[in-house]
Amino acid sequence: MPTPTSSNRLTAKSGKLPACDPCRAIKLRCDHDKPVCSRCRERGRSADCTYRSRPFKRPSARAANWRRQENDPSHNSGATADENVNPPAAFQYPNPGYLGSSSHTTFFDQLQIQKNAEVGSTTEINSHPNPADDYIFDDTCIAKGAELILELHRESLIPQFTQLFRRWIATGTNLALAGPLTTPCASTTSHLISNFDGTHASATTISKRLFYNSRCPLRLNHDTTLDEYCANFCGPHARWETLGLFCTAVCRASIDLTYAEPMYGSEQQRRRIQKLTLSYSDQFLDLCLPLDCMNDLQLFLTYENFISHSQVDGDQSYLSWRKLGDVAAALFALGYHQQQTESFRAAPAFLRDLRQAAFCRAYSADKNVSIFLGRPPRILRRFCHFYLPGDHDANSHEASRSPAVWLNTQKLDFATDSRWAGLCAILKDDILDLFTEDNYDERARRAWLIEADIQAQWLAVPRSCRLECGLKACDRRPVERDFMVNMKLNYLHVQFLLRLALVRPMSTEPDSDLLDISLKMLGLVVETILLKDQIVNSGTSLVWKVAYYGLSAAGMICLTLVKRSFAIQSFTTSFSKIFQELSILAAEIERGTLVYIDSPNYALLARATQTIKAILDRMMTPSSDNTMVASDNQLEHPAASEQRETLDDGSWWLWDNTNLQEFELSFWHNLAGHPSLNQ
Repeated sequence: MPTPTSSNRLTAKSGKLPACDPCRAIKLRCDHDKPVCSRCRERGRSADCTYRSRPFKRPSARAANWRRQENDPSHNSGATADENVNPPAAFQYPNPGYLGSSSHTTFFDQLQIQKNAEVGSTTEINSHPNPADDYIFDDTCIAKGAELILELHRESLIPQFTQLFRRWIATGTNLALAGPLTTPCASTTSHLISNFDGTHASATTISKRLFYNSRCPLRLNHDTTLDEYCANFCGPHARWETLGLFCTAVCRASIDLTYAEPMYGSEQQRRRIQKLTLSYSDQFLDLCLPLDCMNDLQLFLTYENFISHSQVDGDQSYLSWRKLGDVAAALFALGYHQQQTESFRAAPAFLRDLRQAAFCRAYSADKNVSIFLGRPPRILRRFCHFYLPGDHDANSHEASRSPAVWLNTQKLDFATDSRWAGLCAILKDDILDLFTEDNYDERARRAWLIEADIQAQWLAVPRSCRLECGLKACDRRPVERDFMVNMKLNYLHVQFLLRLALVRPMSTEPDSDLLDISLKMLGLVVETILLKDQIVNSGTSLVWKVAYYGLSAAGMICLTLVKRSFAIQSFTTSFSKIFQELSILAAEIERGTLVYIDSPNYALLARATQTIKAILDRMMTPSSDNTMVASDNQLEHPAASEQRETLDDGSWWLWDNTNLQEFELSFWHNLAGHPSLNQ
């Protein structure tokens, strides 16, 4: 007589009994022993060994009949038109997202279809995503989500993450775009994991619910409040995006807070937490995107995830570059590059501000990263119609080079920072076009028009938002100081790019305006480094300020020094101050806490530091005949004069000005090979 176990095995082979949840999740055979199967008992997972209360449903007769019809050629040949156009109800069509005027739908929209046409009736297929109730969720994705829930619970990570998050927002900062949403997301995540019993069955249930909620549309109307909007993805309506935004915020917290004991007390521990939380952010985002229902929440998560990658993996990382492309793709898919539409204006005011800020920040990041890496930008203004955050009036004009209208009571916050970032991106967009203009006179004419617009835009900003004194004398909150530094550096960088576009090809004479702007930009970066304990990261990290603004300015100054090392009077600033600021920059990179050897931007900054030090050593070292470098009205030694002529004859130049020069790793490598540094 067969034993119960053998009977169970026989029954399992016949397909009458389902496997337990753990065995089914990992797709291994189950012996169906109860209350615990032998595999779970051997793996020490007795508490997770549960069986479905109801068996799997067999395919319906309608679905089975449809499959038989599909596989039977003789039947298909005699099918009617209606039978051929009606697919099974379970088929899911892709979500096309925003469709512009040149899309395929535009042509069909122009056709007037007669209901009683002689060609017969047609079947309309809804192009919108199917409701969550009709969506078939993949068991593999559900199992992956359940494992993430179990891991967070098993490692007791959420309480530590919550404590770190609270310490971070207490400094006055937050995520630049999703800041208003992070606190409810943190509360929801903490409540979700703390009430979890730790079993595999419960984790699977939670995973299914998160997938279901992520598939549901965000319900809102013109009068929806922020709290009502957050109810779409918080509390019982938690989504994968909710957990993703929380982990992204924790990642940013670990980037900004140097020490956060007991969670981490060393740089190595901090880097581990950064990578761990960013990994969770990636995985939660990857669970959302295959659902093919891009929405505002996924856009915000995609942008903040990109920013975290740029700070953890570095601005030169291909992954960061690809993540920036995902942000641009999300904006276009949602149609937020065309903000003049009625559907865009129908959103509540706070959501319009977030959408406009999302576009401005993504547009600015696209320009800055493209310039930094010397690659083509993805977002071009000629294909976009957008407004600045806060412009809700019906008479508001699209963002352009014309001076923006600011409120006298404008606060220094992320919305203000986003407005200015969008305006500077417009100016940079037009400046990049100058580098493709071969006619220098036409280039100069257009450049002077842009110069007038730059000054008009800067003067239109309320004085309370402009940094017009030294950072040390600025009596503002730490986060407001950082906003003011960001805006001033962006303004100087626009001028820097414009003057760079006006440098004549193969020119051997220094551009005094370009040098003056470079010195101002480097001076502000150095002052920010020295006062880094008195500012709070508002979204643009200090390392990015150094790598993007500081190295551009230092590169231009160093290039002038090696080419005009015997004409110090070319500088309007005292030579000692130039040496001082270059020395501080090199010292902070080499011996300070700005970057560590395992930091992603360390290679770029270290290469630049070595070159800067070599130039400074060359400038300060007496010549072989003990004659110092001549300056002011002193006479040069004949040998020095001959050497200067050799270096300044136009035969050695780092670029021919046909393309915008990026002050990246290759620039500093080439500069290190200058003849004057290898004698």
